Amino acid sequence: MNRLRLAAALAAALLLAACGGQRSAEPEAYPSEQIRLIVPYTAGGPTDIAARALGKYMEGALGQTVVVENLPGASGSTAYQELLSAEPDGYTLSMVALPTAVLNYLSDDVGYTREDFAPVGVITQVPSAFVVPSASPYNDVAAFFAAAPNATFPVTVGTPGATNTHAVETRRITQLYGVPLTVVPFEGAQEVLTAVMNGSVNAGFVNASQDAMPAFESGKLRVLAVGTEKRLPYLRAQTFVEQGYPEITRSTTTFGVLAPAGTPQPVIARLEEAMRAASADPETRRGLDERYVPDQFMGSADLAALFTETEQTFQGVASGG
Repeated sequence: MNRLRLAAALAAALLLAACGGQRSAEPEAYPSEQIRLIVPYTAGGPTDIAARALGKYMEGALGQTVVVENLPGASGSTAYQELLSAEPDGYTLSMVALPTAVLNYLSDDVGYTREDFAPVGVITQVPSAFVVPSASPYNDVAAFFAAAPNATFPVTVGTPGATNTHAVETRRITQLYGVPLTVVPFEGAQEVLTAVMNGSVNAGFVNASQDAMPAFESGKLRVLAVGTEKRLPYLRAQTFVEQGYPEITRSTTTFGVLAPAGTPQPVIARLEEAMRAASADPETRRGLDERYVPDQFMGSADLAALFTETEQTFQGVASGG
């Protein structure tokens, strides 16, 4: 009998050793190993900052290492394609920036649509700003737009990319209100800010993010309008809505987390719970900058709805059509 018990114990030990290091296939046991969090852009930008602040909190909340990996390319498409090549088990996730992620598949055949993703939740939202150099004669966007039809040369607006949120919103201004504006795409927001300050373009349309705020606060750039429905408490500027352009409210960049479609719902719920807690954690909020953390947490259903609303708004104008 003792020999039988010893044999059984040895067999059990061997089985446990053989299973060691393997992830659990049961959603209820999630997570049982490290999680990979892909960032679609280079290190140091707002998406990367959000990912690292969130990843740090999630490590403690989930009890597993969260490895943040920057995978830039094709306006985010490279990262999303990598995400969708992974197993839908919650161990490979990606940050997402909306509306850019939607604009990618509306503009080009990138091999995916919103139906290929399982939204998890939103961690930050960064509003936009329409800016001109400090020497500009215009103090609001209405005056700038009113002067555009009579300009001797094309009125140029710098944007951080050709098919991103700000480029498409600029084209919508022309489409909806007949204001002749020419989009001049740059590689990133910092290049846009520099181009506006040195006069290479007449104006710029960028995120009012942490790296842009110093130029606004110092007076090197003047904010003519912000792309939110209500004014921002930390910027002295009117909204587009107040100045007669009520449709221009879709240029806020929303940063969230996605999993591949087919990820088990209990796993999504576990991740959503961790994100909700992160958005309320004082240290995490400071890392994200509290100005950009939504007052009310936006979970999986909210992010899914935002995908749909964004698609409906920009359908037909994403590629300049």
